[in-house]
Amino acid sequence: MACLWASLQGVALAQITKRDDTVGMLLNEWYRDGTAAGLAAITYENRDGQHSPLNTALYPQLQVFEHSSTTGPDKGPAAKLRLGPVLGNCSMAASAVSGGSLPRIYMMDPGGGQFLMMQYLANNLFVYPEHQDHDIGANGIGGYGDLFPTNTPCCVISQGSSGSDQPFLQALMASTAAFPRETQRVLIQKRLLAPTLQAILRQCSRAVVSPGDYYTGVAHPVVFAASVLNEEKMVRMAQAMTSDKIPPLVQVEVLEETVPEPLKQVFEVPQPKSHKLVDGRVSISRVFRGSMDEYGMLLDLSKSADIMGRPIKLRFEVLQGDPRLVRVDHSGEGPFARLRVRWQPPIIGKTGIRSHRLDIGVFAANGSTVSMPAIISFYMLPNERRFINERGRLAEVNYQARNPDLGLPVTDEDVRWIYALRAAVLKGDDLPARLMQKLVKPEKRSVIEAFWRPLNQRLRDILQMEARPESKDRAASLKTELGKDVAKVLSATFPKEGDATVKMVLVQAFEKLADVAELNLAFTQEVRALAKASSKASALADVEFEVRRLLDLGILIEQADGTLTTQSAPDRLSAADRHYLREMNLTVLSQALFPQALERAVAPAWVDLRLTTPKPWRDVMRYDRQTGQLLGWVRHQAGRTHYFDAEGRHLPEGPDHPEKAMPVSYDRNGQGVIEWR
Repeated sequence: MACLWASLQGVALAQITKRDDTVGMLLNEWYRDGTAAGLAAITYENRDGQHSPLNTALYPQLQVFEHSSTTGPDKGPAAKLRLGPVLGNCSMAASAVSGGSLPRIYMMDPGGGQFLMMQYLANNLFVYPEHQDHDIGANGIGGYGDLFPTNTPCCVISQGSSGSDQPFLQALMASTAAFPRETQRVLIQKRLLAPTLQAILRQCSRAVVSPGDYYTGVAHPVVFAASVLNEEKMVRMAQAMTSDKIPPLVQVEVLEETVPEPLKQVFEVPQPKSHKLVDGRVSISRVFRGSMDEYGMLLDLSKSADIMGRPIKLRFEVLQGDPRLVRVDHSGEGPFARLRVRWQPPIIGKTGIRSHRLDIGVFAANGSTVSMPAIISFYMLPNERRFINERGRLAEVNYQARNPDLGLPVTDEDVRWIYALRAAVLKGDDLPARLMQKLVKPEKRSVIEAFWRPLNQRLRDILQMEARPESKDRAASLKTELGKDVAKVLSATFPKEGDATVKMVLVQAFEKLADVAELNLAFTQEVRALAKASSKASALADVEFEVRRLLDLGILIEQADGTLTTQSAPDRLSAADRHYLREMNLTVLSQALFPQALERAVAPAWVDLRLTTPKPWRDVMRYDRQTGQLLGWVRHQAGRTHYFDAEGRHLPEGPDHPEKAMPVSYDRNGQGVIEWR
């Protein structure tokens, strides 16, 4: 019996995992061969009170961090470093408007980014769900878009809520176990476990099709979807990583940088969180706050190194944003680099999620392997919109930018698309029909109508069933089936039209309508009538509010007879003018013209108030025509114009009397909006 027990113990010791899938079999085979380190040196920590726990029974070698209770400091985001290598998770979050996910809470905390960096360089790596911080939609309709002001390599953020962290935790655990024993020992000793795991996760991503993809944003999103995980490829890469193939470590320090000047370039009182969000050597993050043309940094890269002492080559790449608005002066080998960044408008990526962040990756290659990049992020405030003049100088800042979303359904299986299909084929002489008839060609209208009619009939039948308690369950089932058929219709293409899908035609039509500058001005009375009859009770008030706002900001003028015109002649509208008119049009479309098809919030673009304070004005910059020197700006607010000089002083009698300039103070009123005196 003793011999049998000893034999069974030997089997247990030779087993990394009880997983019976391909990855599990590979790990155990490598461990028995003596080529995999296993998990005896690794500790797992759960910080959500076992809400989303790793099944530790699958990993008999793994050490488990035991908490004394499920409350207090041992629950929630970690606040203390663990001395040994730790892989962990915490599936907790607040709502997007109440603080957000744990990574965003770290990013907003004065020392949060620094702590994440310390974890990263101390072999502590945690996985957190994004919850509501990274979803298609705007202002809470569908979602809020990408709310992360920083793209950090110091943790893994999973797309989804509770439980979405588990596939990543499993993959990181398996990859750690797969390292050769000497490699794992060196990684732990040199505190490179977390950077190396991050490099493996990203190099093995299913989104990375070619080696060059690793230097792009597809490999380094702020949030990871489980669909990109390739766990088998990860463990095979880890198993093949000998000590000489351990990637270098990039470290970046900001030596000098642009500092926006209070009362002159930035107006934040009381001061919100500093524009310097994170200074973490592997993660640098700034809020692009201030009315300067560009943000500059002088970077020290000298602490970047390879553990074997080999020379490294550094490489800067724009991971997200417009590369044309980023300038890097660096030879690839020197210890210093100068970075210049211009403000960028929001982007919508392949996932359909709107983001206001620019990400720049700094990679190091040693001739054998490539590092996990250090990431430098710049966050553009969602409620601000900037415009550039023909000389490349800042022309205007809109401090109360509206929600830019059209309001079309977030998912293709939303039956509300049926109302969008109907909008495209409207007949008659009313305004919505006339507009769509001009935008959608007759042959396309015929195809769309053929799709719409049967879908619409099914929707009407389902709505009738939903009104009867006894048939609600059946109606729900039929609605799910209808949604799947709607998605098929949206992906259908037109004969002889190449790759143009039904969805593309619909989106294009609504986008073109939003860009018609004279939409509300040419059809004021019809728009008002439609708003009064809208299914949305607030429609008329919403449209009138937008008109009043543009009057207050000096974009529109109201004539004596009540006619609305633009301040600038129609043929001389600036990009800023057209943007404000588009903002008004979005409300007209969603509230009055197509209230069933378009569902959107008419409020300003949602922004985390820990980053800024709302301002009810727009500033138009003034430059000397000959020299291009900044003279000051004109502030449009509440239907009035106020002149300021370049030092931020008020000119009560206009720019012709600079000698009467008066200093200005700013404060926040009872409504949380900034006022100036």
